[in-house]
Amino acid sequence: MPKLEAKAVGKEGMCFEVHMRGYRLIADLTADKGGKGLGPTPPEILLGALAACSGIYAKMFALREGLSPNGIEVTATAEMGDPPMSLEAFRVHVKFPGLPAAKREKAKAFVGQCLVSKTLCAPQEVALEIHPSG
Repeated sequence: MPKLEAKAVGKEGMCFEVHMRGYRLIADLTADKGGKGLGPTPPEILLGALAACSGIYAKMFALREGLSPNGIEVTATAEMGDPPMSLEAFRVHVKFPGLPAAKREKAKAFVGQCLVSKTLCAPQEVALEIHPSG
C-alpha cells in the first residue's frame, strides 16, 4: 500500500516547518494561543487540504464532463467543538460556474469522493509513539 509522509521540525516558539515530498510548509499558532502567526494553524491546514482536494475533484469532474473548470472556487469551514477540542460540522461550498442544474447531483457525488473528505468521514485511529530521540 502506498505510504504518504509528512515530517514536522520544530522551529522557534510554537512554529513547525513541515516537509512533504520536497515541499515546505510553515505551521504556527496565532499570537493569542502562544504562537507568532508565522503560518496557518494545523486546523487551518486541514481545512485547506479539504478545500483543495474538493476543488481538484471538481476540476476533474468538469474535465470529465466536457465543462470548463475555470472559476471553480472551494471554501471549507468547520466549527470548534467543546472540550475536548476538536473540529466538527465540516462544510464544503463549491462555486462551479457553468455547471448545468442537471449535473449538480452527479457533481456532488463525484466531489464527495475526495480523499480528504472520505478520510474525515471514516472512523480513524492515530497510532502515537513517543521516543526520547531519533
